[in-house]
Amino acid sequence: MLVPNKTISLNESCLYRSALLLSKLKDGISVIELYQAEKRMFLDLSDFIDVLDLLFVLGKVVLDEDNGVIKYA
Repeated sequence: MLVPNKTISLNESCLYRSALLLSKLKDGISVIELYQAEKRMFLDLSDFIDVLDLLFVLGKVVLDEDNGVIKYA
């Protein structure tokens, strides 16, 4: 997980990207749809997964396993 430090700016960090993704998150969107809509902001798929992990750990999003969609917590 990229966190801001001397070599990684805030704009390149997972913290910044998680805030951006949370502001653009539509309630009830699938993970694949979310990645397709916002993939330009990520380096690769693992960067996207890191951001989702961070939002999940912080309790900002939950995964509805029945429908396979991400929702606000």
